[in-house]
Amino acid sequence: MTEVSAQDLRWLDAAARYATPFLGTTGDNPCAAALIVEPRSQTLIARAVTARGGRPHPEALALESAGLDAAGATLYVTLEPCHHWGRTPPCADAIVRAGVMRVVIGVADPDPRTAAAGVERLQSAGVEVVLANHAPSAALHAGHLRHRNKARPFVTAMLVVSPDDRIISPAIDTARNWLDLQRSRSNAILIGAATVRHHNNQVAIAMPGLAARTPLRVVLAGADGVDRSLNLIGGFSGYRTAVIAENTAVVDTPVSVEVMRVKGSRGRPDLAASLAILAQKGIQNLLVESGPRLTTALLQAGLIDCFGLITTNSETTPGPAASSTGPIADLIQSNGLVQTSTQSHGTDTLTFYGRSA
Repeated sequence: MTEVSAQDLRWLDAAARYATPFLGTTGDNPCAAALIVEPRSQTLIARAVTARGGRPHPEALALESAGLDAAGATLYVTLEPCHHWGRTPPCADAIVRAGVMRVVIGVADPDPRTAAAGVERLQSAGVEVVLANHAPSAALHAGHLRHRNKARPFVTAMLVVSPDDRIISPAIDTARNWLDLQRSRSNAILIGAATVRHHNNQVAIAMPGLAARTPLRVVLAGADGVDRSLNLIGGFSGYRTAVIAENTAVVDTPVSVEVMRVKGSRGRPDLAASLAILAQKGIQNLLVESGPRLTTALLQAGLIDCFGLITTNSETTPGPAASSTGPIADLIQSNGLVQTSTQSHGTDTLTFYGRSA
């Protein structure tokens, strides 16, 4: 296996950027990208991302687009090509048949059906393989990697707060647009039942052109359960809704709302079990839109991987304190997340925290 070059990293960077807007559209399959490049002139021949719903895979689509020009070319792919039969043939075999000379892989696939088998198949056919351990590819596939390695989704939480750390409903443009973008790139949104009762809205993407990408809305039922009087449960929106409830909790839902039962205590579902059952449903990227109680519980359980905190001077009436233990930023960092970046948008500040490796 040869070393990755600066040129290789630039093409992988381009592949990860190309795939990112398609996050949330590929079902239970990872949102990968494949670029086919003529190695001498460094010209892009073809590119593809995982198709909507998860199939075909990007390698197959890019190879089809490149046709005979794929022979002798370099393939850049953000995730190790599969080497198993499922609903589609193995991509590694298609790469070999196309005559690709070199494959540069962003990150290895921990899926036990592939796990190094894709690399081995390519090398056995004489294809030069480079495994780059590329950070942007790992970020792109964070949901898939967490799903396969930890049997739970990659969890992103968000809160919009006032300068004095009180929760604000995201009606302002910066927060609203950022939230809608995160929703569109997630497989599901998790909302606590108390938050659903307080806001009683549809939890749908409002950004023009993205409404159809509203993901599964999942209500985490508390000790009081949930019922169809809630707009998110009983109201018709055309978007999918599910409920996670403790085994003995009372829930009253229409047949269109799936109820997932998990172990728990005093009517409250166990958080780790709740994430595990979502993983079993194929959820890889989960966005949490919760109030202070659920946010704190998830942080203290070590179940949040990324936190987006928006501080705004909006005149919207603030709600409850984001944390009962002090500044929300201190709570975030005391539970294993570190500040990774800050962005300013007018009078609003977006601060991102991530879990250190």
